[in-house]
Amino acid sequence: SRFLAAVSHDLVQPLNAAQLMTHSLAAALKQPKQRDVLGRISGALGATEDLLESLLDISRLEAGGMEPRVTSFGLDELFEQLGSEFGLMARERGLALHRRPTSVVVESDPQLLRRILQNFLSNAVRYTAAGRIVLGVRRRGTEVLVGVWDTGPGIPTEAQRLIFEEFRRLDPDRGAPGLGLGLAIAERMAHLLGHPLVLDSRPGRGTLFGVRVPRAEAVPGFTPDLRPAGDGAGRRVLVVDNEPQMRESLQRLLAGWGYAPVAVGGPEAALAAWCEQPFELMLLDYHLDDGATGLDLFERLRAAGHACPTVLVSADHAAELRAAARRAGCELLHKPLRPLALRSMLHRLEQRLD
Repeated sequence: SRFLAAVSHDLVQPLNAAQLMTHSLAAALKQPKQRDVLGRISGALGATEDLLESLLDISRLEAGGMEPRVTSFGLDELFEQLGSEFGLMARERGLALHRRPTSVVVESDPQLLRRILQNFLSNAVRYTAAGRIVLGVRRRGTEVLVGVWDTGPGIPTEAQRLIFEEFRRLDPDRGAPGLGLGLAIAERMAHLLGHPLVLDSRPGRGTLFGVRVPRAEAVPGFTPDLRPAGDGAGRRVLVVDNEPQMRESLQRLLAGWGYAPVAVGGPEAALAAWCEQPFELMLLDYHLDDGATGLDLFERLRAAGHACPTVLVSADHAAELRAAARRAGCELLHKPLRPLALRSMLHRLEQRLD
C-alpha cells in the first residue's frame, strides 16, 4: 500500500498523457475504421486507468490516508458531472443513462460520495446488457437515498454479501475488465462517511445500489447550473507541468475545446509567460521540478499581481493538500485526469469571469 501511494505520480503520468492525446485525436479522425481503432485504444487506456485508480483507492484506505471533509452541497451538479462522464460510455454499449434533476442538498464529502457513485455507475454500465440506467434520489425523512438503478441481470440473494469482498467478481467469464475492487471500495468509503449502503436486486429484473446520505439545509444562493460546458471562446489558459508529454497533451486538448493555451515547464517560465500576456485561467501540476509545487507557484503569481481562477492537478489524495488548496482558493482535480471532468471544472471557473 505504501509503495503504491509513493509511486502513484509516476504510474499515472504517462498513462494520463496517452489518454488525453487519444481524446484530442478523436476530433481529427474522420474514417470510421480509424475512429474504431482509436476507440479501442482509448477503451484499453481507460480500463487501465480504472484499475490503477482502484488500487490506489485501496492503498489509501488501508493506510488510513483518507479523511472525510464533510460539507453541504447540492447533488445536481455532481449528477451533471457523472452524467457527462458515463453518458458516452453507456451509449456506446447501447444503454440509456438517465440523470434525474434534483434540488436536494446533502451533508457529505463530495469527493468520496462521487467516488462511491462512480463505482456504482461503472458496475451498472459494465454488467447491464440492455435497457437503461438511472441516477437519482429518493427522499426519506432526514435522509436521501442516492442511487443507481439498472435493468441488468440482477444478483442472486446468496451472492449479495459476497460482491462487497475485495477481488470478488461473480461472473469473471463475461470478459469485463476489472479487479473486483469497486464495490469493496464503495463500502469502505461509505463506512468512513457513516453512510449506510443499500442493495436491492431481483434476478432477471435489475439492481439498485444506493447510499443513504443526511439531508442539509439549502445552500445560500444555491442554484443548479445545468448548462453544458461551452467552447473555450478563445480564453487564455496557462498550463504548467514539468512532464513534456502532459504539457503537449493538455495543450492539444484545450486548443481542441477552443481555448488559447500556453504550456510551460516550471515556475520561472510561468512568470515569464505572465509578463508577456495576462491569462484568464490556470492549470497547474502540483509536483514540479526541484521540490517546487503548483501551490507555491500560485502564491508567487498572486503576490506578483497575477491572479485568476486556478485548478491544481495532482495524483496526491492527501487531505492536507485538499485543505491547502481550499485555503488558497484553488480548485483541485486528481489524476488520472478525465477530460470531461476537466471540461466541467473549467466551465464552472469561467462563471467567475462572466
